[in-house]
Formats: sequence, C-alpha cells, structure tokens
Amino acid sequence: LFRHLLPTPVFFLLGVLSIGNSTTDSSGNVFTLNSVTKQVMRHSFGRDHAPNSGRQFIKVCGTIQVSGFIAYVSSAHDYNLDTDAGIGFRETDTSVTDWADVGLLGTGVTASACEIWDIPANANTVIVAINNGQNNPGLYRVDLYNGTFTPTPTPTTPLTNQQLMRHVKPALGQIVATNSAGETVGGTGFVVRSSGLMVTNRHLVDDVQTVTVRMNTLDGQTLNLTGNVLGRGILADLAVVQLPAGRTYATLPLADSDAVSGLDEVSAWGYPGGSISGTYPTVTRGVISSKGIYGDLDFLQTDAAINPGNSGGPLVDQYGRVVGVNTMKRVGDAVDNQGFAIASNEVSNRLNILFNGGRASETYRNVKNGYGYRVDIPKGWYLNREGIYRTTFSPYHNKAWSRVRIWDLADSFVGSSDKLADLAQWRRNNDLPEAADEKEWTLFAPVSLREIRVGSDRYYRLEYRRQFSADNCIENTVEIIALSSSYPTNPSGFSMMTSVCERSLNQYGAERDAILNSFRP
Repeated sequence: LFRHLLPTPVFFLLGVLSIGNSTTDSSGNVFTLNSVTKQVMRHSFGRDHAPNSGRQFIKVCGTIQVSGFIAYVSSAHDYNLDTDAGIGFRETDTSVTDWADVGLLGTGVTASACEIWDIPANANTVIVAINNGQNNPGLYRVDLYNGTFTPTPTPTTPLTNQQLMRHVKPALGQIVATNSAGETVGGTGFVVRSSGLMVTNRHLVDDVQTVTVRMNTLDGQTLNLTGNVLGRGILADLAVVQLPAGRTYATLPLADSDAVSGLDEVSAWGYPGGSISGTYPTVTRGVISSKGIYGDLDFLQTDAAINPGNSGGPLVDQYGRVVGVNTMKRVGDAVDNQGFAIASNEVSNRLNILFNGGRASETYRNVKNGYGYRVDIPKGWYLNREGIYRTTFSPYHNKAWSRVRIWDLADSFVGSSDKLADLAQWRRNNDLPEAADEKEWTLFAPVSLREIRVGSDRYYRLEYRRQFSADNCIENTVEIIALSSSYPTNPSGFSMMTSVCERSLNQYGAERDAILNSFRP
C-alpha cells in the first residue's frame, strides 16, 4: 500500500485521514489508518538508534480490504517535501507483519500490516503514498505530532534538472544477462515497487532465470544484485525482475500515457553502450513525436536518442513519471532519432500478470492494419517483426518461426471460380520454386497439399522442406492457406506458415500445431 513517489501523483485522495478512519479508492479498496507513532527502534542489524543519533522513526499501521481490484501492498521510501530528501531506510519490527511480507492481495482479501521509516530528527512531516494497485496513488502529508494524513496538492511545476536526477537515478538498474545460447546482453531496468519489482524488456532477459543488476544509490554506493525473472511478455516486449528482499528500493511512478500529447518534453534514461558510458546511467532529452500502435500495443515515438543498452529503461516526463519503456529505434541512412517506447498504460495493465509468470498465450490481431485475422502465440514465442504484408513470430534463438502473409487477390486469378484452390496450387507449383530459383533458399520437396475444413471454414494445408544455406538447418514448413473478405480487398489471401528446424521438431512441433490450429482469417 505504501510506495515511494516524489510529490508528483497522478491522482490524490480527498479529505483528511486520521486514526481509525477509512478511505476508499477509485477501485473500491478500503484503507483504514490504525496508528501513526514516533519511537526509538532497534536496527535490524542489532544496533540501537537513540534520539541523540539525529534519527527518529515513524511507524504507520493500517488495514487494506480489497474489493474492487487486485492490490499489491509493498514497503516504500518516504519523502520529505520541505528538505527534498529521500528518507526511505526501512526498519524491521518482528512483532508486526510488514507490508512487504503481505504480497499480492486478491479481491475479497483483508490484511493488516505496518511500515517503519528511519527519518531525520528535525522532520515534522513526511509523505506516504497509499496505492490501489493501479499506479494511481494517493499522496498524504503525515503530521508526525498528531498522526493525521493531509492530501498533498497536485504539482503544477516541472521538476528541476537536479530534482529529476535525484529522483530517477536511484530507481535505475543496469541489467546483464547471459542466455542459454551463451550470448551476453546488457540493458536497463527500473523499479516500480519498493519491494524490488523491476520492469525491463523481454528481449534483454531472453530465456534466462536470473540476471545481474547494478544500481547506484543517492549516497554513492554501488549495489551488485541478482534478480530473478518472474515473467515475460509475448506480444509486449516486457518482463519483470524481482530484486533481493531485505531493503527498500527507490521507485518511479507510472504515468497515464493516454494523457500524453505530442511535443510533451521527455527524457530517456539508461545504460547505452554498456561499460562505454561508465558505471552511471545517461540521459537524453527530447519530445513526444507521435503516438501509434505496433504489435497490438500502444507505443510512443520520441526524438530523444535511444541506443542499444537503453532497452528497458524509462521514458520520463517533466514530473518524474514514466510514460513509456524504451524498446527499439528505427535505423538507416535516412533515419534520424526515431525511438519507440511501450506506453506506460500497457505496463500498468500487464504488471500483475507478469508478476505471476505471464500469460500462457496471447492473441495477435494486427490491430494497426486491421486485416481481420487472429492467431494465438504461445509463451516462449514473441513478436519478431510486424509489417504491412508479413508479420513474423519466433521462439528464443530462432529454432523456429511463424509468419502471417497476405496477398491481394483482387486482380489475381481472373475468371477463377475457386481462388482458394488456385492460390494453393500457385504457392506449391510456382511461388515456392521461383523463390528457390532466386536463391532465397533451396526447395527440397513439397511433401503434401490437401484441402481441410474446420466447421464451415475451408483451408489448404501445404507442407514442404527447405534450407536457406548449408550453414542453416533443414526446416520443416507447414502453411495454412485461406481466403478472407475483411481487408484490404475482397477476397484477400492469407497464409499462416510455421517452420521448425527438423532437429527441433520434438521441442517445437506441438507449439507449431497450436499456432496453426488457432489461425482464423
């Protein structure tokens, strides 16, 4: 329920919450403030802190009743509005349940816990965030002397450069992963929950279970941590990594990306070039160039420089909120500063799912082009390339791949009474041999071509063997050929083709069949 934020909330709750009173968030979750106390506590490493040490402690206890939305209850940093100083050193009190121990709460669950902060002795107020699990926290100024929560005002002034640096850098991590193919890649992640839940790109963590994460604290310490990969996206190039327990991590809030507009100023953070840039993150600045869809997801385009190593890092607005996750850039001699970030609302919508391992499959529909087909992509595969006429999916290390291909049949097979049969025959007898003659690949032999029916739908199934070069594996390829009247002409031709290296058929054969069987034009 408590998470670290600068005074830059997306929303705040109204009214004053005092001891024994409750507040209900927009999802119907009820939070009751049970107590706010100041006290001297024993440090978790066995040292006593006394008032003359220049420190004091605030202990906040409450109860959350989840009724409208799954809530993640976590520990957090605290923030002093008057001194602009982070004060998130967490103490442990074994007599109570800490919010970090409560974990993920589902609808209908009620849990009570406490949080303890080590704060400056001269602090009169601190900031506590009450989160409903949807990244829309209520920020409260806590009066340490009378135990009341007063809502903080919504900020109208952008952060200064110094404030932005102080806010973002401690929440960033440099990620290094070595996949099962022996390839070592580096990139960036950022913490969204103070219990250590970090967001990054799926293509960084690939098929690994653990990654190395290096972080830098505000006081100059370098943390070398091991993170566990909890879940990976399929259509979304997202993954979540859990950092080690036992500390409270600085976090970055997720903004409402639907509210982002063109020309909004943003900064891209990360570790481009790996060690070339040193041990500290770099930042580039630009604006939002446009908003669009890629892979059925909302994306933001920016002219802030994004380079290899920035992958997984945050795209941050002027108020310190994450509006997107830096993911890719367009390259070429005629291209200049076209970077793309997955919109933050896509992260918010998937965070709890990824936290629990991710979906078993996701349905791809090519929303951008509106072709009207759908196909289910299983876990372990990902969107490789989305084009106007071809969209490709691959599992890790490219031992197999699937592709949806579209043909415009308006002017083809003129006078034909059966365009589907003609398209299937043309693929087998003309298109495949011509591609082989052009040395795109070597056609070994068509294995079969037969008509199949699924309910009222009619398809052709084409199977063949091929090899791109002597250095490549021999592929076993199956195509499902169909017609569609949805787009762009009536009719259009579709083929859902999936190739698997013959030596990997035992590994990917069942997944290939599942992809083919799910295709519906």
